[in-house]
Amino acid sequence: MRTADLIGAPVLAHDGTRLGHVSDLRLTDDIDAQGQRVLRVVGLVMAQGEFGRLLAYDHRPVDRPRLLGLLARRLIARACWISWDDVALAAPGDGGPGTVHLCPAVTPGALTHAQRDWAD
Repeated sequence: MRTADLIGAPVLAHDGTRLGHVSDLRLTDDIDAQGQRVLRVVGLVMAQGEFGRLLAYDHRPVDRPRLLGLLARRLIARACWISWDDVALAAPGDGGPGTVHLCPAVTPGALTHAQRDWAD
C-alpha cells in the first residue's frame, strides 16, 4: 500500500459510519526483519471538515503569520488522531484514495494530545 492510497481516504467506524477523511500520516523510521531501514505508519490525522490539509501546522509548533496561526488552530480543533494500532483495515483504492476501517469501539483522540508525544 502507498501513502497516496491513504491521503484523502474516507475513515469509517466499525459499523460503516463515515467519520472523516485522512488528511495526513505520521511515519517513523524502523528496521524490518532483514535489517533494512523502512518507514512505518504510526498513525493518521483525520479531518472532519471540508479542509483536507492543515497547512502542516498540525505537526509541531512552527513560526507562522499570526492570521494563519489562528486559522490553523481552528482547523486543528476539529482534527483527530488515530493510532495505526486502531486501524482494522486499510484497503487500497482503485486509482484513487482507499478506505480506512477502524477497529470496534475506537474513538479518535484529539490531535493536540498526540502532538505532545511527537518528537521533532
